[in-house]
Amino acid sequence: MRTGLALLFSAMTLAAADPHPVYEAALGWTGGAVKQDAQALGRFLADDLQYAHAGGQLQNKAEYVKAVTTGPARYESFTFSDVKIVEYGHAAVLTGYVDVKLVGREVFRVRTLQVYVNRDGRWQMAAHQSTRLNAR
Repeated sequence: MRTGLALLFSAMTLAAADPHPVYEAALGWTGGAVKQDAQALGRFLADDLQYAHAGGQLQNKAEYVKAVTTGPARYESFTFSDVKIVEYGHAAVLTGYVDVKLVGREVFRVRTLQVYVNRDGRWQMAAHQSTRLNAR
């Protein structure tokens, strides 16, 4: 019984652990995109951002922020899954899947690779590449 309780406690402790700061940055910029919040995007995207969309379009930070915050809302939600983060000193790579919901459209899934840099103690996305996956 003690072993079972110890395992249960360990699992609860892991589940309650703080999320990785890179994952928090990923949630920050995607939340900013959904809310069309230029300030949040500015905080979580590096000034030298290179953002490659699943369709092949490449944008820098200014282009991406303008496209996301101008006009009607574009994104309804981003849902991450199977996320893996590996740090390399002041850089980190996030990989995983993202279910993207555009306003008025069906959800589609992408495989994402995102590079983050730690500048002045804050993680910011510096590069993004996604590949749209075929419907299951």
